[in-house]
Amino acid sequence: MGSSWSLVYVGDPLCSWCYGFAPQLERVRAAYAHLPLQLVMGGLRQDERPMDERLRAHLRRHWGEVAARTGQPFDLGWLRREDFVYTTEPACRAVITVRELQPRLGLPMFRAIQTAFYAQGRDVTRTEVLVELAASIGLPRQAFEPAFTSPELREATIDDVALAQRWGITGFPTLIAASEGEGHIVAPGCVDADTVIAQLRRLGVPGPR
Repeated sequence: MGSSWSLVYVGDPLCSWCYGFAPQLERVRAAYAHLPLQLVMGGLRQDERPMDERLRAHLRRHWGEVAARTGQPFDLGWLRREDFVYTTEPACRAVITVRELQPRLGLPMFRAIQTAFYAQGRDVTRTEVLVELAASIGLPRQAFEPAFTSPELREATIDDVALAQRWGITGFPTLIAASEGEGHIVAPGCVDADTVIAQLRRLGVPGPR
């Protein structure tokens, strides 16, 4: 990875703790905006069956915990839908698509999906919704949709998940400071930005010039 430092964020836009971590990541990025950020999608869920009542009840409890701890807003109205398939593959693929087409827009797309799903209750497993979100951050349909639906981006999504697994990442979010081929986990989960910044300083990661 070269002699300079970079940040690697392993997560999933439909991971509730990644959503809870979003404000803390914003603070870290503000303090270390000069560092490159690599996004790796971990692939939280790839279910193909509609949610049952047991999973709905679990998510209500779990997301209530995330909301209480982080203050992030949740719209849980869509949990009443009996036909909803809670798979994160399309959302991960959408982020990877944007990352490949316009790298600087990868994180904005990640955030847009989080907000649409958790705060607005939108079904981000639908291609049309993801197309609209890509357009909202500056990537028009004619650029996004053909790439998003291509076999190459499906394979790229599989590759991202496999990479996270090879690295031994078992939970999201995970933020890594990387330099000279070595990675140091500075956020093993949803932690406060001050804790992350303190870790970066201990590693000797340079602050803004």
